[in-house]
Amino acid sequence: MQTKSDDLQVLCEWARDLGKTYAFLDFHVHPYDVLSEDTRYKPDPLIDGLFSRGLFKYHPPALETGSDGLPDKSQSVSDNQRAFILSSRFTYNHTGPKVFADQIELVGLAGVMLLPVARTSGKAEEMLEVSRLMFLRDGRLLPGCAFPVGVQPDQLAGFFKGARDVNGIRAIKLHPNLAGINPLTQVGQDLIHASLAAAGDLNLPMIVHAGRTPCIEPVDSREFGTMTRLALVDWGISAAPVILAHAGCYSLTLAESNEALLILDSLLEKHSNLMVDVSNLEPPIIRLVLEKISPDRLIFGSDALYIPIWKAWIRFLKALQMVSAHPDDDLIRIASLNPAQCLSLTDKSARISL
Repeated sequence: MQTKSDDLQVLCEWARDLGKTYAFLDFHVHPYDVLSEDTRYKPDPLIDGLFSRGLFKYHPPALETGSDGLPDKSQSVSDNQRAFILSSRFTYNHTGPKVFADQIELVGLAGVMLLPVARTSGKAEEMLEVSRLMFLRDGRLLPGCAFPVGVQPDQLAGFFKGARDVNGIRAIKLHPNLAGINPLTQVGQDLIHASLAAAGDLNLPMIVHAGRTPCIEPVDSREFGTMTRLALVDWGISAAPVILAHAGCYSLTLAESNEALLILDSLLEKHSNLMVDVSNLEPPIIRLVLEKISPDRLIFGSDALYIPIWKAWIRFLKALQMVSAHPDDDLIRIASLNPAQCLSLTDKSARISL
């Protein structure tokens, strides 16, 4: 039953009811802090599936409403690089199947796509192994693969094939800003195009960070994933879906987001394989994206744990009910049918078998 209520529980129950028939996925979750690349976690001796750094106590998530009727806003971006990095690391004191299971069970999601990000040589390989040992036993946690920094274009196909065959990866994550891949250069384009060709051959969706990344060095790398640069890439090289994350608007102002969405719209017209996710956007920008981009090209993602899955889900549900004339149909399309299609899991009943 459709509802326009501001109540978080009512929003969740609306989605849960639809989720009895259509399995909803979060297509954009990070198992580790993308800034530090730290995978040095130890299993908790008392809580099964929980992995921790340090002695911080784990607190399961709960729905919390802010004074404006929405969940409190996600962590603000600090101009201080050290504070930004410390805040990012603190968010990832805990990870593991327990952390993500608690998040999705709170709001009734069926699963998540785990997208590690590597910034230095050898880290993507390490993350594949750590993730296999840490997350493999929970089938709701779908393994992704980070772009491997330092691997040459002619070796990428072999790398991703091995990751699929040995580690069972279901998607590839490309973060131009953090991996240092500049689409303005021939080297950058060669790496991106080789990754796209491999993804297409292996029928693996590729999720690409689209937007700015504040506070990283060198300064120019903060802009590698902006839409003006991504527009130079031939995304049609891959026959598999390519998902431009954050709708190209990550860390952009509302005015900048309007400009980015104009470029994005032209790319969607040009490349039929392109999709867009709505991960970690503030409510006004989520609404803008929902107004301008067809539900047929949208996918739900949270960007957890930088924003909790439940909080991103509630923001998305609320924005969808504010904007959509057919919120039931659009929710099913964006959070179930589209991700299922990207994973080649769609059948006539639109169920997702994880």
